[in-house]
Amino acid sequence: MIISGLGRHVRGRDYLPRLVGVSCTSWADVVAVKMLSGQAVKDWADRTEHLAHGFGAVSCRVTVARAGRLLLTFPRCDPLAVPLPAVSVPETPSVGPVEIGMQENGQPWRLKVHGTHVLVAGATGAGKGSVIWSAIRGLLPAVRAGLVELWALDPKLMELSYGRAIFGGRYAASPKECADLLDEAVSVMQERAARFAGVQRNHVPTVEDPFVLVIVDEVAFLTAYQSDKGLRQRITAVLATLTTQGRAVGVGVLAALQDPRKEVMNIRNLFPDKIALRLDESEQVDMVLGDGARDRGALADLISPRPEVGAGVGFVRLETSPDPIRVRAAYVSDEDIRHMARAFVGGEAA
Repeated sequence: MIISGLGRHVRGRDYLPRLVGVSCTSWADVVAVKMLSGQAVKDWADRTEHLAHGFGAVSCRVTVARAGRLLLTFPRCDPLAVPLPAVSVPETPSVGPVEIGMQENGQPWRLKVHGTHVLVAGATGAGKGSVIWSAIRGLLPAVRAGLVELWALDPKLMELSYGRAIFGGRYAASPKECADLLDEAVSVMQERAARFAGVQRNHVPTVEDPFVLVIVDEVAFLTAYQSDKGLRQRITAVLATLTTQGRAVGVGVLAALQDPRKEVMNIRNLFPDKIALRLDESEQVDMVLGDGARDRGALADLISPRPEVGAGVGFVRLETSPDPIRVRAAYVSDEDIRHMARAFVGGEAA
């Protein structure tokens, strides 16, 4: 502890953090420690490499147990190393949270989409489509029941076009069409806000007022990379309006992004919940998940580029918790998507 900078030697006496307990799971050793008075979580987060090597592990993650106490997680193996098959379509309609994969601790990963906005960032091939299509898959029964509407913006004409039948008339590809569809979402949001004012504060999905999820694949194509300055400013303004005012009235945004730099996506902080899949640079981790996320173990820049190992693997940081959680999204194949579209149109179970 002294060598790593976490202990103190004062006036001939050693002051050391206290070991509270050790527990072993199927995949990791978890060490509970009591910090020295005056220490901050950042003091430990800045020394995860020292801790990992000191405990003979490949990595270390720091989470807060309670005031003054930390949990240090030292993985022994990777329970997310094997790709996950597509999660079964739920039997009952629900707006979520929807199961889209698995957490590192073996528990299902359930993504909240209603009542929030979600930003998914990752390099090419990182598995953003797995997150998007797993979320769509989990919402299909609610879509069929009329409790959810899925609105798709697909400027690359690659990802969402596979299941175009699911979106019906709420599908846009060209920048102009995308801007018009976003304007329509804002109109829905404003009309509801006017009706809900003084009557209700939170949205409850009904057939009359379904939850609207606006899905944007590669949002930078509509903002930073859009050559038409007028359209670019219009789309950015509308997205900012939706992400600041939409969730209370049942309009959510699920957006995917490759490059998380501020000049590319200057409204990224308007998304309460964020997912970092494989990223190209270590600095990008904190850009997506917030300051200190990488120091606390969210090593998204070190995820393997090999699809069978790293596709869909990432870290989630929720609005309600500062600690990143390692997860893997289930893989939804092209055939799975086509079957979902055919089943949806035919009214069958996907």
